[in-house]
Amino acid sequence: MKPWSNSEVPVHGAFIPEKRLLAAVLQRAVTDLLGGDGEVRESARFWLLDDEPTDAPLTFKFICEALDLDMASLRTAIVQLVESSGSALIAEEAVL
Repeated sequence: MKPWSNSEVPVHGAFIPEKRLLAAVLQRAVTDLLGGDGEVRESARFWLLDDEPTDAPLTFKFICEALDLDMASLRTAIVQLVESSGSALIAEEAVL
């Protein structure tokens, strides 16, 4: 089990369309962070790593909760992924 997962019991029915859509949004943000340019990369960095307003729809926190993922652990994993890719795009104040 991945360290960012809150679920201890495997969930049957992984083909729930809403969850697949939320997972795709999350996957796209990570892809944009790693391979995007300019504003696309910065927007993905902000969405994934900065604290968001609580009233905003479809926040990183909302998606993590809906997919039963531990937000802090997932952010740590994303930061490690970016660092291992050799990208210097994450400012220290943005990291957790």
